[in-house]
Amino acid sequence: MIMMKLFKSLPFLFAASIILFLASCADYGSVSQVLPENGTYRGGFMDEGSIQVNLEFTLENGIVTEASFRHLVGADPAYYLGVEDEPQKSVVQQYHDALQYLVGKPLLEYLGELHHPENIVQTEVDGYSAATIRSNKIISSIRDALNRGVYSY
Repeated sequence: MIMMKLFKSLPFLFAASIILFLASCADYGSVSQVLPENGTYRGGFMDEGSIQVNLEFTLENGIVTEASFRHLVGADPAYYLGVEDEPQKSVVQQYHDALQYLVGKPLLEYLGELHHPENIVQTEVDGYSAATIRSNKIISSIRDALNRGVYSY
């Protein structure tokens, strides 16, 4: 009998504990983000066993102060960081545009905007270039870097 009453009161106890938790938060319901440490980070995106995107960025008080690619290769070995021929040159430029968009901005606030490269990249976003897929590789590389922690101070 006691167990039955306790079981019936579980939803109430759960709701009450949530209310108490929210009441104890200074900002009622918003979750503050902890800023990553200041320093230089490195991360990469691998696909089918090969590195496609490897980048490095520096954070100061959560703001990206520098960002660059260390390695950039696609399924077609003809496109890489120093390519001069089209259409690969435009693809590489889209990578640069997307990464450079973050420089001078708070990383945690603006990283999600890379999901919409059509609002960011300066070169034309078309079916060939698949800029959305590329920006996702940058996002994955940045998350990898943050998960690894500071590379150098």
